[in-house]
Amino acid sequence: MPQQHSSLARTSLFLGGCTALSRLMGLLRDMVMAWLVGGGLAADALVAAMRVPHILRRLLAEGSLSMTLTAAIVQQEHVCPGGERALVRAVAVRLGGLLALLLAAGWLGAPWLLEALAPGLGLEGERMAASLFRLCLPYAVAAVMAAVSMAALHSKGAFFWPAVSPLIFNGVILLFAVAAALGFGNAAVLLAGGLTCAGFVQWIVQARAAHCVLVPSPVEVVSPRRQAVRERRIRRAAVSCLRRLPPGILGAAAPQLATLAAMMVASFGCVGSMAALYYAERLMELPLGVIGVCLGMASLPRLSHLAAENDWAGFGAQLGTALRLALLFGLAATAGLAAVGPDLVDILLGHGAFGPEAVRASVLALWAYLPGLPACAVARPLLAACNAAGAWRATAWGALGAIAITAGAGFALAWGLPATLDVCAPALAVSIGMWAHAFFLWWALHRRRRRGALPFGRLFSPAGVARACTAGAAAGLAAWGVLAGLHALAADSIHALTLPPACAAGVGAWLLTLAVLRDADMLTVWRMLRHRT
Repeated sequence: MPQQHSSLARTSLFLGGCTALSRLMGLLRDMVMAWLVGGGLAADALVAAMRVPHILRRLLAEGSLSMTLTAAIVQQEHVCPGGERALVRAVAVRLGGLLALLLAAGWLGAPWLLEALAPGLGLEGERMAASLFRLCLPYAVAAVMAAVSMAALHSKGAFFWPAVSPLIFNGVILLFAVAAALGFGNAAVLLAGGLTCAGFVQWIVQARAAHCVLVPSPVEVVSPRRQAVRERRIRRAAVSCLRRLPPGILGAAAPQLATLAAMMVASFGCVGSMAALYYAERLMELPLGVIGVCLGMASLPRLSHLAAENDWAGFGAQLGTALRLALLFGLAATAGLAAVGPDLVDILLGHGAFGPEAVRASVLALWAYLPGLPACAVARPLLAACNAAGAWRATAWGALGAIAITAGAGFALAWGLPATLDVCAPALAVSIGMWAHAFFLWWALHRRRRRGALPFGRLFSPAGVARACTAGAAAGLAAWGVLAGLHALAADSIHALTLPPACAAGVGAWLLTLAVLRDADMLTVWRMLRHRT
C-alpha cells in the first residue's frame, strides 16, 4: 500500500480511538439519563427537545458542515494562497449573522417546531419539550463556530484537537448529569443546559487551536489597490464557500434527517417508542463513529488536495482504500452488535426507571437499525469524495431521495408490522434509507467517472466484498456462540461478565478469518501497527 494509504490508516486509527472513547463517554451519559429519566413521557419529551441540537452536533461538530468547509478551504488555497485566516474569519462572521436570525425564529416558534417534529407527543409532552428545546437552542451557535474551527484545522492536516474536543464535550455533559444524580435540580433541565454549556466549551477549545494553526500571512507593503483586490478575492472565496454549504450540508445530513423522519413516525407509536429509538441509535453510533466518520474525516483533506491537483489515479486509490476499510469494519460491527446487542442494552441501560419493557423496545429498535450500519459506514468516504470532487448538488438530491424513502418506508412498515413489532418500523425504515443514500452517492461518482470527469479505476472487487462478508459472519457467530455458552453456565450475579469474552471471541474470529483469507488491506494495517509499536 502506498505511503498515503498508510497515512490514512494511521490518522483513521487515531481518530477512531478518540471517537471510541468519546462514544463510551456518551454511553455513560445515556446510562445516567436512562437511570434518571426512564423511558416514559419525560424521556420522550427530552429526546424530542434534544433531537435538533443532536442533529446539529452531528452535522456541524462531527464533520458534515466541517467536511464541506474543509473541501472548500483546501480548494480556495490554490486560488488565494496565504489568506486562510482571513477566509475562515469571513465565513464565520457570515454564518454567525445568519444563525442569529435562525435562533430567534427557533426560540419564538419552538412549540410549532416541536409539534411538527413529534406530532404524536401530546399537549403535555409538547409543552415540556418546548421549554427544554429553548434551553438547548443556544448550542447551535457554538456548534457552527466549532465546525468552522474544525474545518480550518482539518484543512491544515491538524486532527488532534478536533478528535479530543468530543471528549471534552461529553465530559462537561457528564458533570451536569452527575449534578442531576446528586439532586441539584430537575434532571431533564440540567441535561438540556449541560448540552449548551458543553457546546461552548468545545468551541473555545477548537477556536484556540485554529488560531495557533492558521499562521497569518507575512506582512507585505502593498499598494491600496492591491490590498483592495486581495480583500475582494477573500470575500469572493467566502461567498463561494457559503454557496456550497446548503447542498453540501443537505447531502451530509441524510442520516440525521432520516432519523428525524423516523422520530416523527415513532411519535405515533406507543409511549416510549421515541426513547427506544434514541437509545438504539446511540448504541449503533459507537461503531459507526469509529468507522465511517473517522474514515470520512481522515480521507477528505487528502482527497481534496488530489482533486485540486487533478491526480485522479491517486484520488481513486485513496477512495478505494477508505471504502474497503469502511466495509470491512462495518460488516464486522454489524454482526458483532447483533450478537451482543440484547446483553449490551440490558447491562448498560436496564437500571432504575428503565424497566424490562423499555429494554425490550430498545433491543428491537437496535436490531432494526443494524442492517443500515454498513451503508452508513460506506457513505462517509463516498460523501467525502463527492465533496472533494465538487459534486455537491448530486449529494443533495441523493439525500432528499433517501429521506423520502425513509419516511415512506416508515409509515408503510408502521402500518404493516404487527403491533408487538411496531417499535421496529422507524429504525428499519432508516436502514432502508441509508442503503438508498449510499447508492445515490456511489451513482453520482459513477456517472461522473463514466463521463470522464473523474478518471479513476474500479473501487471494489467481488473477492474483497466476499472476504469482508465472510469475516463479519465469523465474528458474529463466534460472539453469539460464546455468549450462549456462558449464559448456560453463568449465574445472574455475573451476567455482565459474559460480555467481554464474547466480544473478544468475535474480534479474534474476525482477525483470524482475515488472516486466513489474506486480506491485503488488513495485513497492511497490521504491518503498520507492528512497525509503529
